[in-house]
Amino acid sequence: MLSKTKSRITGENLVRRTPYGEFRIENYQTRISLRNSAFFSALFAVSLFFLSINKATAQSVDSLVAEAVRNNPQLKSLQYKITASEKRAESINNLPAPNFSAAFNQIPTNSIDVLNQSISNDFAISQMFPLGGKLNAMAEVERRNTLIEGNSYEIYKVNLTAGIKMSYYTLWLIDRKIEVQRKNISLLNDLVNSIEASYYTNKINQADVLTLQSEIASKETELLILEKQREAEIYKLNKLLGRNLDSKEVYTVVDFPADMLTSTQAKLEEILGYSNPSLKKMDSMIEMNKAMIDANNRELIPDLMIQGMLMRMPLGMTLTSKSDLTMLNPKTEIMYSLMFSINLPFAPWSINKYKAKEEELFAGISSIEYEKKDMQREMTSKLKEALVKYNTAVELAKLYSEKVIPLYGKAAESQASAYQNGRTGVTTVIDSYRMLLMQEMNNYMAMADTQMSLAEIEMMVGTTLKSFR
Repeated sequence: MLSKTKSRITGENLVRRTPYGEFRIENYQTRISLRNSAFFSALFAVSLFFLSINKATAQSVDSLVAEAVRNNPQLKSLQYKITASEKRAESINNLPAPNFSAAFNQIPTNSIDVLNQSISNDFAISQMFPLGGKLNAMAEVERRNTLIEGNSYEIYKVNLTAGIKMSYYTLWLIDRKIEVQRKNISLLNDLVNSIEASYYTNKINQADVLTLQSEIASKETELLILEKQREAEIYKLNKLLGRNLDSKEVYTVVDFPADMLTSTQAKLEEILGYSNPSLKKMDSMIEMNKAMIDANNRELIPDLMIQGMLMRMPLGMTLTSKSDLTMLNPKTEIMYSLMFSINLPFAPWSINKYKAKEEELFAGISSIEYEKKDMQREMTSKLKEALVKYNTAVELAKLYSEKVIPLYGKAAESQASAYQNGRTGVTTVIDSYRMLLMQEMNNYMAMADTQMSLAEIEMMVGTTLKSFR
């Protein structure tokens, strides 16, 4: 009977005779590791089951954009700012409130009857009338400001849409990386199971099995990191969507229709010039400054003040030494008076206020015009960068899917077969799987970069691809 121990990397190998007369190598720790591999294979199958459930609840990026437009708090805030500006324009286009005054003059100190013991009771009402269309000019300024608030709303909406798309495709990329890692772990587990018989017959050494198991453990670590990255990206997406930040109900579609760019660069630059909301906001600011100049110049037109006063004299008319004696009858007298007044804004010591304001506003217009030119140049530059990234990503995705991945897949299968037949080492097999995994990751990155570049292009031109096809 054979009784021999073999020293390995870990544990102890025992060669025993079976009841059928066969010799068998046993190692307790390695058998546990192989059982663990089977456990992780089962865990992978369960993960695939839950992944199939998630596919049923996956949302497209367009549905998430629509949800964000409905629920994003900042977008709602900007909408209320538009409403506030509209109401402000309505409130300005009204006459100022009239003034009412009452005066009780020369009341004796020993009397509290202010109405009948005073020399006169004066009741006056006055109204200011801004002339020359001043109210409408000021309302026009606010109407222009409403357009600016609307542009701010559109700017945030465009940026929000781009942000959601970029976050969504980042999440999609993480999901695909997780999928590839799980697939790789499953393949390595299958490889471990396939060489188990060879290990028991001592055709391969324990180091190869441990190398494969350590590679599986490394991939499981990377899988954990990816899952945490996914969790962090969901928080970011929930913030943009206006959802509860702790919500986990965000699943990306596995296969999405790839949007393709059909417009030329020249056409996109043209669309950017008239469609980008940031540039539109600059135009609205220029128009508002022009409206402010018009309102400022109308301030040179005088305002008219009209006042009417009713005077009641309960003790009769106040007499002087030259008054007629027939006026001694102390009956209550009622009289009235009218007053008209205007201001003089064109006075030499006041007119410079309005001239300086006009020059200030003209300088502001020039500043905005140059700022708009600089902004348009910067956006055009970013548009060209995004187009380069888009074209590069499209070409890479095509190259990876049609050439690189099929070749690396065949190479990995060939190396695995060669290893099982003892013609190569396990390190070569692992390296081939690593390279295949890397190329699959690169392919998914190229696909995600394609969609992210399109989102960036949409953000620059200020509208969606569907709008300018």
